[in-house]
Amino acid sequence: DLTQPLSPRTPRSSDHPEVRFDNVRWYSRHGLRTSTVFLSVHVGTHVDAPALYEHDGASIDQIPLDKLCGTAVFVDVRKDDWGEIGPADLEASPERIVAGDIVVLRTGWHKHYGNEQRYVLKAPGLTKDGFDWLVAKGVRLIASDTPSPEHIFMRSRQWRDLRPDVFGTAAIDPAKFPPSYGHKTMFAAGICLLEGLGGEIDLVPVHRAELIALPLKYVGVEAAQARVVALV
Repeated sequence: DLTQPLSPRTPRSSDHPEVRFDNVRWYSRHGLRTSTVFLSVHVGTHVDAPALYEHDGASIDQIPLDKLCGTAVFVDVRKDDWGEIGPADLEASPERIVAGDIVVLRTGWHKHYGNEQRYVLKAPGLTKDGFDWLVAKGVRLIASDTPSPEHIFMRSRQWRDLRPDVFGTAAIDPAKFPPSYGHKTMFAAGICLLEGLGGEIDLVPVHRAELIALPLKYVGVEAAQARVVALV
């Protein structure tokens, strides 16, 4: 099970609300419990669809499941704070990445899930040439155990305003980290992003396994939480 748990303690980025579960009925009064859920579709383990950036892009209910399920290559790219993942990291995979593969970046970052500030603000991610390499390969889906496969420096303008204490002195090369480059480039190539993996990801003993990602079928919405499993 590669799915992160959802709770009020789930890490969230900038303007996303806290996850909230509210009881509509409860045992002492009604003899049963029913609940409502309030959350952003961009927290926890979730899939981003092209409608996130493209006005006429496919929404999450329009993504064929064969885009989200199939043979996955687990690429071990252990990185520290703001680590950069580029073509050399991808080419170093013992299991060769080929067209049609799902690529899972296993950075070890999911272990910081309980530390919201570090998990969100210091995560490693792909550089521009890393995304270009994956598009050229013709991969099916890109996934990671970080908040996003896209390096956080690709949203540096937002974060410099919100957290100048963290990003104010960061040396960011605009050629490596164009704004929102990862999402926009992947969507233009027909590739979705699977974000926030974790759970038992370290128990996957091989570099290639079958992956199943099943997002909720929200109509017209740009993302949705997914239950993700690897079959090994």
